[in-house]
Amino acid sequence: MIPRRHIIPNRSLSHVFFRCHNRQFLLKPNHVKEYLILLWARFKEKYGIKIYEAIVLDNHAHLLLKAPSSEALGNFMRTVNSLLARYINHTFKRDSQAIRERYKSPLITSGQYFKNAMTYIWLNRYKIDKSNPLTDPYCSAAWRSYQEYLLRMGDNDKERALLSKLLDDHEDIYPKGAKETKHMIIDMLNASIGSLNALADIMNASTHTIGDEQAINFRGELLKSMKKEAIPWKEEFLSYH
Repeated sequence: MIPRRHIIPNRSLSHVFFRCHNRQFLLKPNHVKEYLILLWARFKEKYGIKIYEAIVLDNHAHLLLKAPSSEALGNFMRTVNSLLARYINHTFKRDSQAIRERYKSPLITSGQYFKNAMTYIWLNRYKIDKSNPLTDPYCSAAWRSYQEYLLRMGDNDKERALLSKLLDDHEDIYPKGAKETKHMIIDMLNASIGSLNALADIMNASTHTIGDEQAINFRGELLKSMKKEAIPWKEEFLSYH
């Protein structure tokens, strides 16, 4: 019997991202973004998924996560995206494919790449409209700095309890305290915002990526889009509104 080829080895860190079908902006309504985030919170424990960072944009989303196996990751993504697609079709009164079937999951193989992926995810909306990650309600940089951004998506105590457990802490990366974590995020953003080209080049040149040529090329195009004018963050601006 030929062994099944896994997308990722067991208990691996991965940068997972997916797009809406035909790059349509089906995640644009805020309630759709919030529904997706709640689905992540609802099903992560069932499949043993640890979520470290995330962002939801209008037509795609990113996750930095750890999965116990490729099967667990596949089942998690299939369950979440199937329910998300139904919700999208109900919202837009449509009956067709909503989410691109194949998600991408390049492997994270070092602590430095983990940090590069964190910053890349946080800055994903910045490369579009220069918005501040720490005041972006659909970015984990804001959730880690001000949990209110995350908890206010819940309509009841049960949902808020699920959302409070959405993000996990990697013991080798995150500081122990919330204040220290916020300062780490600010420092990482300030260090990267002036060198987005370099960050994109580092990630694109890394040898960690596994997958077919289409997946690698798709990821390369995402990285190229990071090349924007540098605007350093100001600490006094990074306050909860």
